[in-house]
Amino acid sequence: MPWTYDSYPTSMKNLTAEVRRKTIDIANALLGDGYEDGRAIAIATAQAEKWAKRRDKQIAEKNTGGTTGQAVAPDSEKGDGDAIHAVCDPNGTGWIATQEQKRIAQGQEKADVVHKAEAKAKAQQTELCIHDEQGNVAEEKDYS
Repeated sequence: MPWTYDSYPTSMKNLTAEVRRKTIDIANALLGDGYEDGRAIAIATAQAEKWAKRRDKQIAEKNTGGTTGQAVAPDSEKGDGDAIHAVCDPNGTGWIATQEQKRIAQGQEKADVVHKAEAKAKAQQTELCIHDEQGNVAEEKDYS
């Protein structure tokens, strides 16, 4: 089920509006690629939080009973572009690399896709997240 800025999972309610919008955009893209709702929400939330940290943005609304949500990443963690993700193609046809909801590489072999994604991440001085077959982040490489 695609989400909107007005209708989203309760797990996103304490995120700032900007981070929530980013989370919704990522989650909807993952749904479009065939991911299940729960998996899409988890991956999208984690990636939106990393996006916020690289930009020194607040993650959660203040006074929500949890952390202050202030995300301050050291300069070494900041990149200019969104992270690149190498993930198993949900159609079972190999591997894909995506950035900002766009496919930038795909292929049968994980190593080939990771190699192409690595080159792009280095050129853009951004982060590369390599996922396992279940969609969990197995390795992160920061080229900023």
